[in-house]
Formats: sequence, structure tokens, C-alpha cells
Amino acid sequence: MNEESNHEYFFELLAEEIPASMHEGALAALRQRLVAFLEGLGCKGDVEGQVRVQSTARRLIFRMGRLPPAEADRTDEIKGPPRRLAYDASGAPTAALHGFLRKNGAAVEELVQSDDDYVRLRRTVTGQRTTELIQAAVPEIIQSIHWPKSMRWGYGEQSYIRPVHSIISIFDDQPLPVKLFGLLSGTVTVGHRTLAPGPIEVTSYGDYVSKLELARVIVDSDRRRMAMAERSRVLAHEVRGVPALDETIWAQWQYLTEYPGVVRAEFSPELLTLPEEVLVTVMRVHQKQLPIRDAAGSLTNSFLAVTDNEADPDGNAAYGNSFVTNARFADASFFYQTDRKVTLESRLDSLEHLQFQEKLGNYRRKTERIEQLAGAIAGTSGVDVDDARRAARLSKCDLGTEMVKEFTELQGKIGGIYAREEGLSSPVWQAVYDHYLPVNAEDALPRSGVGAVVSLADRIDTLCGFFLIGAKPTGSRDPFGLRRAAQGMVQILLERDTWHITAGMDQLIDLGLQGYADVREALHAAASEKAEKGRKRAATDRGADDRGEVLEFIADRVRTLLQAPPYALAYDEVAATMEAGWMNSLPDLLERAKAVRRLRSDPRFLSILDSAKRIANITAGQPESELNRNLLAEPAEKRLNDLSEVLVGQIAGMIVERHYELALQSFAGMADELENFFAEVMVNVDDSGIRQNRIALLRRVGGAVAPIADVTRIVVDRRELASRK
Repeated sequence: MNEESNHEYFFELLAEEIPASMHEGALAALRQRLVAFLEGLGCKGDVEGQVRVQSTARRLIFRMGRLPPAEADRTDEIKGPPRRLAYDASGAPTAALHGFLRKNGAAVEELVQSDDDYVRLRRTVTGQRTTELIQAAVPEIIQSIHWPKSMRWGYGEQSYIRPVHSIISIFDDQPLPVKLFGLLSGTVTVGHRTLAPGPIEVTSYGDYVSKLELARVIVDSDRRRMAMAERSRVLAHEVRGVPALDETIWAQWQYLTEYPGVVRAEFSPELLTLPEEVLVTVMRVHQKQLPIRDAAGSLTNSFLAVTDNEADPDGNAAYGNSFVTNARFADASFFYQTDRKVTLESRLDSLEHLQFQEKLGNYRRKTERIEQLAGAIAGTSGVDVDDARRAARLSKCDLGTEMVKEFTELQGKIGGIYAREEGLSSPVWQAVYDHYLPVNAEDALPRSGVGAVVSLADRIDTLCGFFLIGAKPTGSRDPFGLRRAAQGMVQILLERDTWHITAGMDQLIDLGLQGYADVREALHAAASEKAEKGRKRAATDRGADDRGEVLEFIADRVRTLLQAPPYALAYDEVAATMEAGWMNSLPDLLERAKAVRRLRSDPRFLSILDSAKRIANITAGQPESELNRNLLAEPAEKRLNDLSEVLVGQIAGMIVERHYELALQSFAGMADELENFFAEVMVNVDDSGIRQNRIALLRRVGGAVAPIADVTRIVVDRRELASRK
């Protein structure tokens, strides 16, 4: 970047309060778009370091530094007519060439030499000024940020996450006008809504940060978070406690405020008799409060709450938080006592009044399917079948409780708590408690094999049912959380050896579809009725299609999960090993993929991968035939045969023992002889017997590690291969 690349641009959007949970996604999207803009501008090096994005409860802010005065000049080539049409037999320009030159305001002398059969013009295009590009790009960038919800204001012409009040746009201490949401940018903002609400004139980003801090607005969200964390520790220490570790609350607090304030409040100690899960859910989810724990880690009746203020001298904020929290806990206590008057199992029949899905029936019917499926899966594992069936039968019973009606986040957990209090065994109540786990890729798995089985059964039933009725995810839309359900299945089955689950993925899906025999029959009958009325083709049994669609959907989740941290496998490593089979055992798939990863940098392995592709091309479409040693004539093919007779058998034994890395190393050990074979032996000879015999030899070599991976899918960089030979 040249010496003049020291310009700065600063932008602020002031709006009504933006929901705290939406900030991080918006800021990530904003940063990504700004970095792309700078790269398009021609900025090099640490482009991300040139961008700073921030937000408060009411503001979106960004600064771009080290900007060039204009985008870099570029050279464009303009393609003209073919040379044979551009010049006549004597080499004189034709009308076609004159037309091309006239259209582009050029002369024959400006044409450039090219390596193809077309004439070309080369033009230097002067880069636009950075200010002009910013004025065009910023409104588009801001409006392109996706928000989960939006609002309209005024007469309804404008729509955004919240109504926008003003915009600041400054380039090098000078206003740079941009128009957005019907507003023209300026250089005036306002301070904190209640502590310093007056107008503030700013001239630059540094000036803005300093003046807003005096007006009780801390622009840096990390500084707000650190200030709140320190204040929280001090307040908790006053009651001999520590703030609970809750990343979600900290992430929300920093975006709920412009000035970081924290108060400590208390609720009635007798409410500590409620289950801790209830207390914590009410505080963190409904009240955005942070519990305080004692030195032993137990919950205390003190908690912390965020305030957008520097102090609470009269205790009004603390009192208000105590009052509301006591009221919410009193409601929870009433629901808890009411729910415990009946057992979980006695609520089974009430699930008939809760609809799972219109075409798939109610939750009573779903529970029956889950129970049957859990029992079948447990029968293929080391899990107690009776425990699995009972946990599955109780898994949805808490949906009808008063507690879940009021605090939906407690579903599953409160059922497990009630089951524990009824004296059910640990495997059963823990399975009910855990059966929604894992919720995401970072989440914990169920604690026991019973929990894993019930969680699998629930997810399989959901996937099979929604795919059966055609309610599949499309694009980014997934209203029924089917991707999450499939990912949870994959996460559990990656640990299947822990619970000794032996059923393969295809078997599990078959079991799931069996539970929907009545639904499939009804759909088939409805389709047949429409066909009779001439509205569509006659329906056929889609069972195989349903099965295949569900399995391919799960396969996509397998690929996604294995390519993401912590596994971080390359796409071709996953593709190669999945091609060799993935449904029987995901832990085995992972082992094979890791073995390929460890070996792919070995020069001999790289060499044999290249040869394996040649083998695949030669043997493709050829009939199967037995290898006849008597037809081996060339020394190179005899040596390859002798070596493969030994190594292919050894490799097969290693694969049975799951020594995949050793098997791949042995496979790589044939690289030199295989290269000699290709150098000295002609495969496609006229004699069909010899030709087929050599193809049989190559097929035996190439298929040696087929149960581990289809190695032809590994991408080999030929430059890397050449450098390592």
C-alpha cells in the first residue's frame, strides 16, 4: 500500500434498542462485508486489522483505517471479433474490426497481441475515489445485514431491526454524505439516553469515542463486559460468593447496555427449596440475571442484575429485580407443587391432546413410537431394554406440566427431576432429563446409554416422520430443526462404542420408518385416490425413496461434522472413507479418515494414490476375471503379483483388526513395484486373455484398501508429488 494509504472512515447508526441476542451475528456479518469491501478496494496484508466494528444497545459503529485515496488502477482486456473475421486475405482490417474499434473509441494501433484467435484491446481503467466507493457501498452493506426480525416506522416505508434516528458518516475529519433509511448522514449523535441525552458534535472516530465516554456511553463492548465482570466479582464477594460461570449472560449483558452497571439483589431464602434448574432458568433465561454461588458451588439467594446506569444509590434497581424475581419464583413454586400431585406416567393419556404434527399425530402416538424404537435399539446394544422403554415412555410426559407450559426451556429437565423424586432408577430419570441432548455441536451428550438410546429414538422418529410427509429442510429454512436432530444423532453415534450400540445407520432408519406404517398407508391411499381422479400419476410405494432421502440427509451432517472442529478433516478424506462405507459404524469411519490424514503426506502414499487413479481408469467397466499366474510373462508383473500376494493378505488381516494406518502403509509399500509395472508392462494388449489377467492383477492391488477408503477420491497435487519423488 502506498504512502497515501492513511485515510480513515467512521460510521455510526443510532437506533432504538437492538435485542442483545442479535448483536454478535450482525457484527460478524458487518465485519465480513467490510473486509470484502477493502479487498475489492485493493487493500493488502492485514485487511481485517483495518476494520473495527462495535455496537451498544442503540448503536452500530464501524471504523476503517489505512484506506487508499482511490482503488488501484486496473487493466481490462476487451475481447473483439475472431482474427479470421477481423482481417481480410490481404491483412487489411475488415468492417467487423472497424465496428469493434469504433464502439470502443480505439484505433488499430491500440490492439494488443494475444495467444488466442481473437483480437483484443487493453485499457487502463483509473480507479474510483475511495469516498465515492464508500458512498455507494455503505448503504448497501448496512441494509444487507440479516436480522431475525425487523420493524417498520413512520408511514411504513422503512424497515430495519429497529427504527433508525440518525447516521454519522465521516471521512478524514470531514462529513461524507450517505443516505440511508430516508435519512441524510451528519456529524451529530447523542449521549446516554438518561444520563446525558444531549446532542454531541463529532469530527472523527477518536473524537467520537472520547466525547461519548464523557456522555456515559462506552463504545467498546469488551470494555463494558470487563467492567461488569469486575463489579460482579466485588458484589458477589460482599456475600462471600462468586458469580456463576455463564457465557450466555455475559454475552447478553455487554449488549444490553451503553454504560455498564451491575446491582446485587436477593430473593426469599425459602425459595431455594425449588430445584436449582428452575431457579437458574428463571434467572438467566427470563430475567437475564446471574446467580451467585458459594465457595462449595451451591446456589445462594443472592443474584446479580445488569443496569444501564453508573450507580443505584437508592437501591431502586435492586429492589425492582428482587420484587420481580420473587414473584416469578412464587409462580414456579406453585407450578412445582401442583405438578407433583400426580405422577409422570399418569400424564400419558393427556398427551393425546398435544399435537406433534397434523399428519403425524399427537404426542401420545409419538411416545408409543419412541418407546418401541428405543426398545429395539437397546436390544442391539448393551443397554437395558426395560429401562430404555420406560424412559422413552416418560420422556414427553412433562409437556403437559404447568412448569413446562410456563418455562418451556425446562422440558426434559423437569421431567427428569420429577422422575427422580418419584424414586425411579438413575438410568431412567437421567435419560428423561438428558434426552434432548445434544442441542448443538458443543453440547454434552446424554450421561448414560439409556439416555443415548432414547435421544436417538426421539430424533430418528422425528426425521423419518417429517421426511415421510415431505416436510424437508429447503435452503436455509429448517422450521422443524431436522438438521439439528440429524447432527445430534451423528454426535451420539460417534460415541456408539461407549454404549455398545451395534445397529447401523440404515438399520436405525428402517426401524424408524416401521413405526410409521399407518401414516405411509394413509399417504399411499390419499395419493392413489388423487391418481384415480386424474390429478397425478398412480402412487407407488416410496419406502425405498424415504429411506434413501433420510440417509443422504444424515450423510450430509456426517460430512459437515467431520470437516468442522474438533475433527477438522479435509473434504476429500471424508469423501474417500465414506465411499468405502459409513453406515455401519461412525467411530470406525472416523478412525479410517484419521488414518488417511496421517498417511497422505507420505511420498510413497502420494505416489500410490496417483497410481490408484490409473488402476481405476483401466479397470472401469471391465468384466471380472480370475488371476492366472501362468499367464504372467513380464518380470515386472510377476514381481507385482508376488508382492501383492503377500501384502494384500496382510492388509486384509490388518483391516479386520482395525489397524488402518498399518494397512495403508503396507498399501503404500507397493508403490515402487506398481510404478515399475506401468513403466514396463502394456495392459491393453491384443491378447484378451493376457489383457484380462493384467486387469485382474491391477484390480486386486487397487482393491486392497477398498474397505478403508476409495483412495482415488484423495486429491493429489501433482506438483507436490513431483517434488517428493
